Amino acid sequence: MNEYYARDISKKRRIVNKMKGNSGVPLSPPPYGYIKNQEDPRFWVIDPEAATVVRRIYQMALDGYGLAETAAALERDGVFNPTYYWRSKGTSRGGSKSTVEPTKWGHTTIKKILTLQEYCGDVINFKSYSKSYKMKKRIENPEENRAIFLNVHEAIIDRATWEKVQSMKKGTRRRRPTVTQEPSAFSGVLKCPECGGNLNFHFNQGNHDIKFFSCQNHNSGLRKCSKTHYIRLEFLERVVLYEVNRLACFANEYEDDFIKAMMGRSAKVTEDERARKQRELDGLLARDKELDGLFERLYEDNVSQKISDARFAKMSQRYEQEQGENAKRIKALRLDLKKSEGQRMDIDTFLETVRRYTNATEITQRMVAELIDHIDVYHAEKQDGVTTQHITIYYNCIGTFSVPDRRKIPAEEITMGTRKGVAVSYSTERIAV
Repeated sequence: MNEYYARDISKKRRIVNKMKGNSGVPLSPPPYGYIKNQEDPRFWVIDPEAATVVRRIYQMALDGYGLAETAAALERDGVFNPTYYWRSKGTSRGGSKSTVEPTKWGHTTIKKILTLQEYCGDVINFKSYSKSYKMKKRIENPEENRAIFLNVHEAIIDRATWEKVQSMKKGTRRRRPTVTQEPSAFSGVLKCPECGGNLNFHFNQGNHDIKFFSCQNHNSGLRKCSKTHYIRLEFLERVVLYEVNRLACFANEYEDDFIKAMMGRSAKVTEDERARKQRELDGLLARDKELDGLFERLYEDNVSQKISDARFAKMSQRYEQEQGENAKRIKALRLDLKKSEGQRMDIDTFLETVRRYTNATEITQRMVAELIDHIDVYHAEKQDGVTTQHITIYYNCIGTFSVPDRRKIPAEEITMGTRKGVAVSYSTERIAV
């Protein structure tokens, strides 16, 4: 009877949680930065004191600080970690009781804060589950099985900033050089248009002042890329700074034209990306249906003894493996398409961000994170005795953007001498495709 009672209570509790979760009511307690709404405890409101710390953590991430550096800065300033902060406010939270110092921040805490989508104002239910009421262990639920409700409560971090931090985490970052100890703001941002790989950051062994990027797949042993796509860091910084200044000048002097161009470009980028994913999804669905037919005919051939059992087992295993991989990709594409339906670009926010870098004099980690999605670097080509390096800058939300030639917008040719005595120049002809 005790066993039956526990099982019955568990079943009823799961039904109630499922109904609440599918209606948009948060099933978990508010994360650090939020507290329960006194008027309606089911939902959350911003905790101003903790929200200030959350915004600082995200800002430091945009500025290029790592987890250890962020944790050290918070500890140095005497900021309470979430466990002791809740304890000081008299809030009871489950889990193990921490015995570390109140101002000691762990890497995992910083990392978790930087990944919580709830800071955008969203509610995400069914992030984990248990197989049975007899098991205490929680199992992570696949993203496609979660219930996501957008803009339920007030956001601490705007969506553009959150998404940029997530993309920075995904980018490949090379370990800091042991000699120069200086990271590059462009690490994980530069792409090879030939093979699609990242460009890795290096420095010259004979002269550490010469820093450059080259394609990771050229010297990998597999030779996936036929050229190095070499570009000097100094040259790249001058080019990007020049283009950012032109973009900011255009936004300030011709605001109406800039907004009109941004709206059209943003819509085009979003639609192109959505169309590409839809084409890929349609192709995978067609292939999945084709595999079902192949498997059915294969089974019939095996029954009629046209193929042996060993051959049938080998081929069916290959088809099942392909179907399994396709199924994962289909779920991911459907989730991406569903998310893209609610995504809209904030024109005012991007315009304000561009204006912030008017007359910028140097490249910073924050500038690259806020303005640039990625940069395609083409291999240098020699024409009429001059080596020309083409790059394509993809800005956040609007993709490639060619600044029109206007009277008030500065224009100049960037040329730099190399250690081999070759003059390398930059051309704006292929900034926008």
